[in-house]
Amino acid sequence: MISDLPNELEAEILSRVPAKSLWELKTTCKRWYSLFRDPRFVEKNKKLGNKAVIRESILLSNHGDVFSVSGDLHNTRGNTPIKVSGKLKGSKDLENIFHCDGLMLCSAMGNARLVVWNPCTGQTRNIESRTCFETNETYALGYSRSSSYGHSYKILRCFDYQNDQKVWVPRCEIYELSSDHSCWRVLDDSFPLDHITFRDGISLKGNTYWVAGDKEIGYFMMKFDFTTERFVCLPLPIQTDRFLHVFVLSVVRDEKLSLLQIDDMSHVMRIWVSNKINDEEDANKDLSWRSDFVLEVDFEDYNMYFKTFLLDEENKVALLCCDIDLLWDYYTTIIYIIGKNMLKEVYKGTVKKSISNSSLVITYVPSLVRI
Repeated sequence: MISDLPNELEAEILSRVPAKSLWELKTTCKRWYSLFRDPRFVEKNKKLGNKAVIRESILLSNHGDVFSVSGDLHNTRGNTPIKVSGKLKGSKDLENIFHCDGLMLCSAMGNARLVVWNPCTGQTRNIESRTCFETNETYALGYSRSSSYGHSYKILRCFDYQNDQKVWVPRCEIYELSSDHSCWRVLDDSFPLDHITFRDGISLKGNTYWVAGDKEIGYFMMKFDFTTERFVCLPLPIQTDRFLHVFVLSVVRDEKLSLLQIDDMSHVMRIWVSNKINDEEDANKDLSWRSDFVLEVDFEDYNMYFKTFLLDEENKVALLCCDIDLLWDYYTTIIYIIGKNMLKEVYKGTVKKSISNSSLVITYVPSLVRI
C-alpha cells in the first residue's frame, strides 16, 4: 500500500503523476492536500509529471465565452474534426486570454476587469488596478526565477497616458502575484513611444515576446524579461522595413518560437521556427531561426482573419483559428488545418452578434500552481 511508504518516497512517486490527475485526488487525505499545495512539490511535478501528459486546449470564442477542446492540437494532421465541448464555468464576456505556465490572464471586454485563472484547479484571483484600466492597454503574464521555491509570477501592464503637459507618454507597470502585499509598481524601463507593439504577445519560459515595429528600422522582435524586468530587441528571420505584412507569433510545445508571416504583396504565407530555448540559456544571445521555412503556402485565395495559430512542426501543417463576419448579424469561428496543397475545415461555430472580439485557441499543460 502507498500509505505504508515513507513520506519522501510517496512524494517522489506522486511528483510523476500528471497535475490534472493529482488535483482529482486532493481530498484523499490531508497530507496529500497539503503536499499538492507545496511550491517545491508543484515545481517538481511540472518537470516530472508532465513529460507524457496530453496537453489541454481551450477556445475563446468571438463572443467572449471559453470552451474546452478535446485532444492535443499541436499534433494533428486534419484527419478528424475538432470536438468543442460545453462552456467552462465562470467564463463570460472575455476579450483576451494570455497563457503562461498553465495559468491564464483573462481580460474582460473593454479591459473592465482582470483575472488570473488556473483551469486545472479552478482557482481565480481578481487583480485590482492601480489606476483605471484603459481599453488600449497591453497585458502579459510571466515569471522570474529568483524564488528558491519555484517561479515568482508577475503581470506586465503597458499603456500610454497624458501627463500634466498634455503629452502622451508610455508607462509600464508590474504586479507581483507572489508578494504578500501585491500592488502595481511603475517600471523605470518603459517601452519607447515610437515603437509599435502588436498586442498579441506570447509567453515562452516565463518571458513575453511580441512582434514590434519602428518607423526607422521596420519590424523586429521585442522581448520582456520578467527576471531582469527589461525590454530586449531580438531579430526576426526576415528583415523588412515595409509595414505591409501580417505577423503572428506562436510557441511550439513550450520549446521554440514560431513566426507566421503573410506578405501583403505576394500573398504568400511562411512559417519559421527558432532554436530550442531552455531555462538556463540566455535567449538574448542564443535566439536563432532555421534558415528554411517549415511551411510555405500561397495565401492569395484565402480570405481569413486570425490572430492565433499552432504549428505541428513534424507534419508541416498549421492550425489557424479564424473569424468571419456573415451578413452583419452573425459571427463565425472556423478552425482550419493548412499545409502544402491542403486546407481542411475541422471546426465551425456560428453565433448571433452581440459583443465580439477575435477568437483564439490555446494549448497548455495543466499545473497545480497556486495564485
